[in-house]
Amino acid sequence: MTDSARNEEISYWRLASELEEGRNHVLQMVARHEPLELILNTLCQKAQIYNADMLCSVLRLDNTAKTLHPIASVSLPEFYCQALDGVAIGAGVGSCGTAAFLKKRVIVEDINTHPYWSQYKELALQAGVQACWSEPIIGADGIVFGTFAIYYREPKAPTEEDLKFIELSANLSAVVFENHSNREQLLNANNLLNKTINERNAELESVNAQLRKALQEQNLQFNSDIKIEKMMATNRLVSGFSHEISTPVGKALTAISSASDKLLELNEKVSTNALSRKFLMNCIYELSQQIDFNKHSLLKAHQLLQRFQEINTSETEEKISTIVMQDFLAEIKESLAVLLASHQLHMQCDDITIQANKETLWHIFFNLIENSIVHGFEGKKEGIIQINIVQESDELIINYQDNGSGISEERSSRIFEPFYTSSRNGESLGLGLSITSNLINHNLKGRIRLVESPVGVRYEIIIPLSS
Repeated sequence: MTDSARNEEISYWRLASELEEGRNHVLQMVARHEPLELILNTLCQKAQIYNADMLCSVLRLDNTAKTLHPIASVSLPEFYCQALDGVAIGAGVGSCGTAAFLKKRVIVEDINTHPYWSQYKELALQAGVQACWSEPIIGADGIVFGTFAIYYREPKAPTEEDLKFIELSANLSAVVFENHSNREQLLNANNLLNKTINERNAELESVNAQLRKALQEQNLQFNSDIKIEKMMATNRLVSGFSHEISTPVGKALTAISSASDKLLELNEKVSTNALSRKFLMNCIYELSQQIDFNKHSLLKAHQLLQRFQEINTSETEEKISTIVMQDFLAEIKESLAVLLASHQLHMQCDDITIQANKETLWHIFFNLIENSIVHGFEGKKEGIIQINIVQESDELIINYQDNGSGISEERSSRIFEPFYTSSRNGESLGLGLSITSNLINHNLKGRIRLVESPVGVRYEIIIPLSS
């Protein structure tokens, strides 16, 4: 054996020994019941012995809210970790969001080009990372505790040894999480056992009484709130429609009134035999202008009425057909090529076939994409829209996101209201998202929600699939 080979073997065994010592140290901390964050930070620190160029991070999954929260990282910038705090998991939501959602390892070798990172690319590059491998941390009973991620400052593909390492690190993280969870459950159980039966019975009686009272009050309040909400929704709808249609109708009435005055003037000239050719020509020109203006205003009112009728989607007759989602998305992209212009539309979908109304689906995607281009990409030459579709059990889950200007917290509560728009330039009616919401809720019996996102806008659409 050459000296070089001997030195390489010595280095390998030294590295293996240091890694083993690091893992033993983590397990000792677990046995001593040290704080969860401290143990996981130590795990990240010890793991980075494997490769000095890699940056490790652990995100904890809130299984109730389905959101990720940084819990351990010794190398990533603080602003980057804060930006990821509270990101909802989903298909195509970076490496970790996708790994936690799909419960599968996600390897992104180059953040610059991978569609999963289209929304978060600028944030990652600002943090100085260009590759991210993420392994879900899954407990013995299948619960996802979070993700173990490895970042690199340059694009990088994993070796077979790298994949074994990240899997082993995630498994060790699962042991840490599971021990912490079991210990909390035991402490809670002990606290309950420490209470006497009489104390628990008294508490239960008190709680039951309070619950009965709260339910009665809540029922009364609920019925009152429904009436108020219906009244407010009707008032907003009528007020919005009245405001929108009054403008073109008012302009048409002005044009008709002006034309009527001009005709009276023309009649007077004819009656007094004072009509000149020049006056007649000017009169004809002005009447023609007013007729065109009146026609344009009435056409706008007619278009508004047609668009307004689209809001009532619950009673429309549905023609159900078999839709291959991959083919349907290709049709959408091709048909919207002119609207997209220089903006990019990335779509990813599993091999899914559904039974639905094709026209309804087309309107939903068109309204969302149009809304991104008109509002999100205003003043932006090249925006990116990413759509990921997966099937989970008997539901179709659509994750829609763009890297546009986003939606302020103040506006987010009203975006699905009819006639609500941030762009009062005469072109935007504020009906697109309202129609989209009605189509999803009433026609497809699904639901849409605005998901908080550090970049651009993101919607989660869930559509039940018929059996």
